[in-house]
Amino acid sequence: MTETIEPTAKAETIPEATKTRGRIRLFEVSGIQVTIDYSWLIIFLLVIWSLSSGYFPYAFGKEYNATTYWIAGFVATVLFFASIVIHELSHSLTAVRCGLLIPEITLFIFGGVAQLSKEPDDPRMELKIATAGPLASFVLAAIFWVIMFGLEHIKAPKLIIGVFQYLSWINVALAVFNLVPGYPLDGGRILRALVWWKTGSLASATKWASDVGKGFAWALMILGGYQIFMGHLIGGLWLILIGMFLRAVAASGYEEVIVKQSLGGVRVEEVMVHDVVAAPPELTLDRLVHDYFLKYGHGGFPVVRQGEAVGLISLAQIKGVPEEDRKTKTVADVMIPLSEEVEIEPRASLVDALRKMSIVGIGRLLVMQAGRMVGMITKTGLLRFLEIKRVLEE
Repeated sequence: MTETIEPTAKAETIPEATKTRGRIRLFEVSGIQVTIDYSWLIIFLLVIWSLSSGYFPYAFGKEYNATTYWIAGFVATVLFFASIVIHELSHSLTAVRCGLLIPEITLFIFGGVAQLSKEPDDPRMELKIATAGPLASFVLAAIFWVIMFGLEHIKAPKLIIGVFQYLSWINVALAVFNLVPGYPLDGGRILRALVWWKTGSLASATKWASDVGKGFAWALMILGGYQIFMGHLIGGLWLILIGMFLRAVAASGYEEVIVKQSLGGVRVEEVMVHDVVAAPPELTLDRLVHDYFLKYGHGGFPVVRQGEAVGLISLAQIKGVPEEDRKTKTVADVMIPLSEEVEIEPRASLVDALRKMSIVGIGRLLVMQAGRMVGMITKTGLLRFLEIKRVLEE
């Protein structure tokens, strides 16, 4: 699965808490940051538990003790999630070769998400990126099968052979599941690419793939309900949760395309706020709260020193500061410094503005022209503009 978010150009200028809130950074590959969402720990522990106390003991009985099964379960789980990372990296590295930027891959409770800098330019590019992940999973399945065959040949312990047998078929299952032709799964993106290729319309293709994805999601939820009825509570609940997630993402994927088409022809200067209230960098945070946030009701302000913009301050930066420290800390201590991540040009499209807001995570950007601030654009104002435009077009 992939998500479209604007990449960062100078990530070091954004506070760490803003970039990785709710995530743990693991490593970086070819400029792609791999992180895990805290929710991922839930499924990691569930997989270890199911393998160590269910799958392996059922397959090998009392041949091994509990400790050995837990070690085997841990190793199998780590290699399984490494397979998911390789699956997502295959998408990402293919996208990079196609000229797209991939700032981050995030593992979370339902799998992995690679963040694309933008939608692919044409259906052929979409097809290449979408097929890369399942192909990688099939290759991994073959590699694990060869290892399993080699271990059998040298008469290795059955449990070790069983670990690689599990890894082989779980990668096949991962590839097959992702090939289901419903958005946002890889199969849904393949379907979208083929329909896009035939019709020439990305919106129509996304609608097709989204509808199939929602149908598949409903099928999973119905199957989950049936499993609960048959007494398989955990498995049934899990299918329902996955189905609910896929249905929500399938619907939002189509809405995202429609939003981009609605905003694509509109420039930032047409929507930006011209008369911007600015805060001085030397102001203490407690005065900022009382004199700005509570007084004006805005969620953030540009920071201006002697007529020049130097940064951006929002509630997110203040929220983590203890109340007793707000009397001594100043705006300059916690603000996001002026950089490409929080700037946008007046003639940029609203789609570009929305992408940047998503990656910065503060819902506003400074509109800069020739090094001078000429206004500010907010996500609230952008969405209000979109809503008005929709009402007028009905």
